[in-house]
Amino acid sequence: MLKKRIAELKKRAEFMYTAEFTDFLTLSEAETARSVLSGTNHLFYGGFTGSERQMLCVAPDTVEITPELFPVCGMRITPKSIRFAEELTHRDVLGSVLGLGLERSVIGDIYLKEKEAYLLCAERIAPFLSEHLIQVRHTGVICRISTAEAEEFEREFRLVTKTVAANRIDAVVAAAFGIARGTSASAISSGKVFINGRETTSPSATVKEGDVISLRGTGKARLKEIGGLTKKGRIQIALERYQ
Repeated sequence: MLKKRIAELKKRAEFMYTAEFTDFLTLSEAETARSVLSGTNHLFYGGFTGSERQMLCVAPDTVEITPELFPVCGMRITPKSIRFAEELTHRDVLGSVLGLGLERSVIGDIYLKEKEAYLLCAERIAPFLSEHLIQVRHTGVICRISTAEAEEFEREFRLVTKTVAANRIDAVVAAAFGIARGTSASAISSGKVFINGRETTSPSATVKEGDVISLRGTGKARLKEIGGLTKKGRIQIALERYQ
């Protein structure tokens, strides 16, 4: 169904001679979309460089696609009273937003900083959020369109450097999350591990630079770099662990 949607988007862009956009895609959906975009003028963007959830723009070859074209809007969510505000989680914010009757596809990444949040959304729903998002969990909030402060909320990473026997998913998961390789292999076989949003059940699956690895219930990490070999023949890797 997604491939069909992308094909229709390409046709509309060519026929109307305009840039056409999807809503936010997951990592898995973006990978699927890329499989049918060969030779097409396109760009993925989600509000920040490196955003996990991104929109896709498809346009005629003569149209230059830039981030400024994307109908993405930033919303800053602040508590009405810092004194009585709770520490909010990604799930708290997302749950309150979806509780307003919105589809997940119109919501991009959510960033947290202390007791505030920064949410990326489709531009068309920004006025609705400004008016109706007045509470997250038990905390009264103010939600307003914001662009100037966006960089304050860029997702922070903790750099992890390790050595692994091979760039297999079981070895990389063990290194990223500080667990035994056997535990890692068991989690993979149980369907708890995802590479770029796609479930993998093969402990021997290869991981490449730039891949985002998720371990359900634990967190996410991005394989930033695969380095050279140590004297003992192990591979040096650098991972960015999501804070």
